[in-house]
Amino acid sequence: MHSIDKVIIVYESISQAYSTVVIIPAVLLWIIVGVYSLMDMIKNNNAISSTGFIMRWLFFVMTLSIVGFLSINIITADFSMNEKQWKNNYLDPYINALPENKTYVQEFTQILEIHKNGNKKIESIYLNKKVKPIWVELDVLDKNNASETIAVQTIIQKEPIDEPYLTYKAINKNISKEYPKNSYYETILHIPEEYKVLVPAS
Repeated sequence: MHSIDKVIIVYESISQAYSTVVIIPAVLLWIIVGVYSLMDMIKNNNAISSTGFIMRWLFFVMTLSIVGFLSINIITADFSMNEKQWKNNYLDPYINALPENKTYVQEFTQILEIHKNGNKKIESIYLNKKVKPIWVELDVLDKNNASETIAVQTIIQKEPIDEPYLTYKAINKNISKEYPKNSYYETILHIPEEYKVLVPAS
């Protein structure tokens, strides 16, 4: 399994590669400016004062530095992998290999209007984008065995059990804006088979 640091590093390299595409027009523009500046110095060499020549030479050197810096960023960018490949080869295996956290649920209520719920809200992220979770209000025990009410995005799975419980995975670092550490991953609310819940609209 890849470490979370490796997952982040590869993602950042992909993001950097995409950002270099934006600076290619800037490189071309600075090359044009540099060529024009050089030709102007050569053409008007006799008419330019020593001070003016030095200023134009410094501007030309600055232009070369900018072009060189931007060119290095383009050359060193890694275009060998796109975001879909990163997800398949790094993110998915990492999330799938994470241990499940298990929390016993005292009570739960399906939330139909999440914006009206004032409890702590925890969004859930699923590797399968076709999964459609619902919001559920849960009464759970925190680390100090104190009762806590939270709103969690989850899917519901009926099983031959006596008491409901929640399973989820968690990461300890932000991977990206789309995959933050304050979300749950692959969240499932396991409930007894006789419980009734509403099916989310497709």
